[in-house]
Amino acid sequence: MPSKNNRFKKETKLEKVWKYFYKYAYAETLAVVSLLLFIGYAINPKDICLLNANLPYVIIILTIVTLFHGFESGVLALTVISLTMWFFYPTFHYISFLTFLLMVLLLSQFHYFWTTKIHKAEVEALYKSQKLSELSRAFYSLKISHDQLEKSYVVKPMSIRNSVYHILNLNEKIANNIKETEKQKKIHANLLQLLEKSFNLKVGHILYFKDMMKEKEETTEEDIDIVSIGTDEKREVKELLNDYIVDRSINKKLSVFISDDMGKPNTINEEQSKYLASIPALINNNIISIIVIEQMPFMFFNKEYLTSISILHEYFALETSKSIKLSHIHQIELIDNKEFQFEIFRMKNFYLKYKIHSALLVLRTPSELRVTRLMDKLQTLLRSLDIFHIAHYKEYYFITILLPMYDKTAAVGLANRLLSILKDKNDQKFDYMTFNIGQLELLEKYYKNNYEN
Repeated sequence: MPSKNNRFKKETKLEKVWKYFYKYAYAETLAVVSLLLFIGYAINPKDICLLNANLPYVIIILTIVTLFHGFESGVLALTVISLTMWFFYPTFHYISFLTFLLMVLLLSQFHYFWTTKIHKAEVEALYKSQKLSELSRAFYSLKISHDQLEKSYVVKPMSIRNSVYHILNLNEKIANNIKETEKQKKIHANLLQLLEKSFNLKVGHILYFKDMMKEKEETTEEDIDIVSIGTDEKREVKELLNDYIVDRSINKKLSVFISDDMGKPNTINEEQSKYLASIPALINNNIISIIVIEQMPFMFFNKEYLTSISILHEYFALETSKSIKLSHIHQIELIDNKEFQFEIFRMKNFYLKYKIHSALLVLRTPSELRVTRLMDKLQTLLRSLDIFHIAHYKEYYFITILLPMYDKTAAVGLANRLLSILKDKNDQKFDYMTFNIGQLELLEKYYKNNYEN
């Protein structure tokens, strides 16, 4: 979300330079090779490529270009040098050409494996960070619910978590049935209603992206909308973004509120802000919505309540993001678990974007008892990141196991380990099949035993 100084998304100078290098890789390659040929021509017009020099300048240039930009740039540089050798030398230096070609092939292979390894490490770290963040939000939402229930049990028994789940169920129906233009407005209006009932929010607003599926490097005010509660006066997006509290919250990507000298929330506003607090929700370190509190009773305006609102906001934003993303993709019919569907969606995105493989292992059996016994054994074999889902279609039960960032060989290994610890021959009577994350259509055919298409 943009602030008045466009500080919503900032890149460091190093990131800008790195991005520029990758964006103009071919131009840089041609510039570097041209510089080499220009220097070579200035030194010795008969040896433009400096093939007879004491140092292997061509190999040095090819090494730098290929290691930095990869196979395509290395081949481009070698092509320019080879054409120069063909037209400006009396005889073509075949030995030198083959040496250069061998260097490009070796170095490009090293570049490929190195970048692949880095991407995989980055994706694994990102995925583990996301899962930890999701579990933390779920845990704290449960804790908030318990605390709220304990405090108000006598006068008003309630559960914040149940209220959140009720609203999330409504939001899921909205995500699947309501028109795109009204979807986000209704979803965030539900959240404001929860805050009004549970935290005595009198006047509040939410700034949010109109389209969660759209990814932009820069965001404009036209991409953002606002929904309010407790007031009939219409607030403009620009007005909120230019406010001191909201602007500072966007800059820091943290909750910001009016406070006294001790750092405690205080409704006495000395910063000339129209609002008391600004609470952003972040997914992958990107702000996707901001709660702006305008009026709230001073007895409820404290760190405990603001922290609870912040945690619920992020939990709500995460679950809503999942529902909206799932409503835009093809879902596997027999998998009715939203979390499992979303993990498949996320792993497929990793595969399409980074070529990071994930595998699915499906165990098929007609016996419900065998499914229960197999699950008892599987629990001891699965990693903490592995998840499973049990589906039933006609006479078969299917145990589907997702192995994030592992290939099919790992799935086969898991099946073999399972078979090795099953002592009862009756437990071993099941079929299994492994799938890459890109073979979801084949997975659906396996579920339905469809050999016709």
